[in-house]
Amino acid sequence: MTENQNIFTLDKNIWIQDDYEQMGWHDCSIYGLLFLPVNEIGSTHLVFDIDYIFKWVNPIKPGQPFSFWVSPCTLVFKDTFALTMNIDRKGGTTDMLEIADLYLVDKVEQEANQWIYEWNIDLQEGNISFKSSGFEQIVRQKPFFTDGQFLTLDERNGISFSQTPCTA
Repeated sequence: MTENQNIFTLDKNIWIQDDYEQMGWHDCSIYGLLFLPVNEIGSTHLVFDIDYIFKWVNPIKPGQPFSFWVSPCTLVFKDTFALTMNIDRKGGTTDMLEIADLYLVDKVEQEANQWIYEWNIDLQEGNISFKSSGFEQIVRQKPFFTDGQFLTLDERNGISFSQTPCTA
């Protein structure tokens, strides 16, 4: 990634579990989630529509707010199981959930080159934990430079679970 306040270049438009160490989901907003059946034997993907913060930009003058490079993304956890959710909105006024952090808890090789990943998503409003065979995060639009950590529905073209990547 190359960035300054006016330019940001995306390295790629699909990120996977092997990229986990380079990524961070702190303060990313969740617009929706979907349980996507993928075959007759009951395998299901857990799919999130998020605004991913690619870069926090330090203010030019001390004391001023941060700016951000943000893009709408579809985050797909493949073949999920052992799902637990504990979400308490506590009467919050926002329509979205917010990720505090996403943790890779464990990684176990089931068969040769067949891995099971255990994930924990800490939310400001609770917790989601599950296991999966990996993830893909699809960047649907090139990142926007903005003063906020999330985009308007118009900027992100509404809520979407599309798995069609933008051109990098």
